[in-house]
Amino acid sequence: MKISIKPLLISYIIIVIAMVVSLLTLGDNYTVYVNRHAESNDEITVTMEPEGIAEVSDIVMSETVAKVKFKALKPGSTNAEIRYVADKDNPNLLMTIQSADLFITNQKIILNGYYDFGGNQVPLGGIAILFMVTMVHFIKCYLIRRRKDFFSYRTILDLGLSLYFAVLTAIFGGVEIITFLKPDYFTASLFFDYAGNAMGLVVTATVPVIVIFAVYMALSNLRLITKEGFRPVNLLGIFIGAFMLLGALTCFWLLEYAPFFIFTEARDIVLYVLKSAMAAAFMYFECILFASIICLQRAGRFKPAFNKDFIIILGCAIRKDGTLFPLIRGRVDKAIEFYKAQLEATGKKAIFVPSGGQGSDEIISEGEAMKRYLLEQGIEESQIMPETKSTTTYENMKFSQELISKVKPDAKVAFSTTNYHVFRGGMFAREAGMKASGLGAKTKWWFWPNAEVREFIGLVVNELWVHIIVVLGLSGLSVFMANLGNIMKLLL
Repeated sequence: MKISIKPLLISYIIIVIAMVVSLLTLGDNYTVYVNRHAESNDEITVTMEPEGIAEVSDIVMSETVAKVKFKALKPGSTNAEIRYVADKDNPNLLMTIQSADLFITNQKIILNGYYDFGGNQVPLGGIAILFMVTMVHFIKCYLIRRRKDFFSYRTILDLGLSLYFAVLTAIFGGVEIITFLKPDYFTASLFFDYAGNAMGLVVTATVPVIVIFAVYMALSNLRLITKEGFRPVNLLGIFIGAFMLLGALTCFWLLEYAPFFIFTEARDIVLYVLKSAMAAAFMYFECILFASIICLQRAGRFKPAFNKDFIIILGCAIRKDGTLFPLIRGRVDKAIEFYKAQLEATGKKAIFVPSGGQGSDEIISEGEAMKRYLLEQGIEESQIMPETKSTTTYENMKFSQELISKVKPDAKVAFSTTNYHVFRGGMFAREAGMKASGLGAKTKWWFWPNAEVREFIGLVVNELWVHIIVVLGLSGLSVFMANLGNIMKLLL
């Protein structure tokens, strides 16, 4: 399923053109804010040296501040000296002198010594809109895939990127609102500095959530170890929680040592690039992790329609005597539950396909072990069609599909597995050329967090190059944002 990105690219072009036009329109104006004392007899005078580079276009008095507006005339530089007298009849009573160095570019944009310029809200608003448009695009992609092609890694990627750009939209959109409420406070230099540190600040703000997540993962892993014994795989949750906490604290540490937005030292450049790239990569990792959890949870709770011809039961390890461990027994029980509910609702009988080969430490195949359990639960043998050759989930789906297609090529199929494994099972069914709905058997609270982390790692590894490409792109975007001040300095 292809989703066109042409509307997104056209939107980008329109927004960028609007930003450039707005900057050229507003950039030839610049405002200096002067504190006043609410005196009715006060006065402001401005002298410029040299003259003819810029001129005062207006002076607007409010209760506590005076806005001295300048208009560009031609390229060059000039110094504006602003004198504020609280009582013009007694000029020595209270007088403030404020100096402003103004630089007019070839595009007639007025800058001060810190590269502030008129209309500095324009790039912030434009960037917020760009992020919002991108967020809407990925939300649209996610909704389409969720409806038509849910069991796809791209579903998680679309949701993860939706979350990522939603965060960026909230950051820059929120600050844009503040700039309109307090325009005298927000400057372009503040915007440049904020753009460079925004992602790191967001990562730091998520530390409380990460701490809660890490503690929960640690508790569930400790409980898992007491129940199933110590194995390295049972520590995955602790490792992931510790990694997230360490990454967030590292981003916070880099923020503490962040240089100003315009710099020339090699150390500052390296630090800024490292900080920006790391914050973007870490935030992406967080978004993909939570997107994976959301998709896995949604898949595990899905309820298929009562129209199924076959129910595949995915195998896993069995006991040495050939009986079922609680995990695999839960999968069979879930299949039986659906079978009975469908039979009661529609009168339609489904055929069970218990799927799984024989491991080196197993006396019979998993498919045969599940068949025996089904018979013990009162299922007729004629309703059971075991598959006993597969050794992986993909082979479960592939070999089961081959058996089913011989009986009914256009069959409607469901598969039963543990709730955390439904999404990945659906992906393998899709790879095997079968469209199947998943049934998720519940598991203990202390088991599924580690299992979901394991599934998440499997999903990441399956699409590792996609992650690398996306992380490089987002890190490049973050580094670009962090260096907007330097880019403007080079351009102007």
